[in-house]
Amino acid sequence: DVIHTFPAVEDALRNRPDISFDWCVEEAFAGIVALHPAIKSIHKVAIRRWRKKLFDGGIWREMADLRRVLRACRYDLVIDAQGLLKSALVAIQAGAP
Repeated sequence: DVIHTFPAVEDALRNRPDISFDWCVEEAFAGIVALHPAIKSIHKVAIRRWRKKLFDGGIWREMADLRRVLRACRYDLVIDAQGLLKSALVAIQAGAP
């Protein structure tokens, strides 16, 4: 999914050279996202790990930290390129359209 979204990033940059991108990605795939020079910040999520320990207080703190960081960024727009419930739940944490 990450690699398939890179062309959309390129298209957006071609049309809006002033645009900047941050990316939320499962922690195991952060290295792939880092390969793209247009990505300014990478926010790692651990949904796969979080689901296994949903009743662990540390997991809830990690999720709250992610929400806090995403809200602090004050994004103009968030795009859920994956279109799944789990990615939508992450995208909505930013509090942006």
